Amino acid sequence: MKISIGVTRGLNYLHSQENMVHGNLTSSNILLDEQTNAHITDFGLSRLMTNSANTNIIATAGNLGYNAPELSKTKKPNTKTDVYSLGVIILELLTGKPPGEPTNGLDLPQWVASIVKEEWTNEVFDLELMRDTPANSDELLNTLKLALHCVDPSPAARPEAQQILQQLEEIKPDLATTSADDGAKVPPAE
Repeated sequence: MKISIGVTRGLNYLHSQENMVHGNLTSSNILLDEQTNAHITDFGLSRLMTNSANTNIIATAGNLGYNAPELSKTKKPNTKTDVYSLGVIILELLTGKPPGEPTNGLDLPQWVASIVKEEWTNEVFDLELMRDTPANSDELLNTLKLALHCVDPSPAARPEAQQILQQLEEIKPDLATTSADDGAKVPPAE
């Protein structure tokens, strides 16, 4: 949860404070410090690259399972495609499965949705996670629902990063912060 909230906080900062789209959000673009605070990396590179280089980055990330379905057509990342990538990262944290390896011929979001549809929800979660947090099954289920909302096939149905952050902080209130000591580098209020 700490990693999910940290990544979401950073993405919200990029979208709302910097008016910037990441465009290539993957788990390998998230660094953890000694306290497991998440820090998003590689977010300024897209501004420096040519359109063809950006297209190659998008194609590569898509092969890893992080890109929203519409990116294969539009090649134009936006806040909703970033939210899709965030949802995949949260699913990856919950399941322990990498998104680039199809399970039963389905990508990670499709596989999770199919399991949930069959009401085998506990089969989705990583065994280590279940062992560490057996008392927090509501926390896991609510986070799973939120992640599935983020990977909705319809971009219009996906929430904004601010809404995701608010919901994650409601799920895990002890990790909610109002300060900027979490790596999001939010400027102080004036």
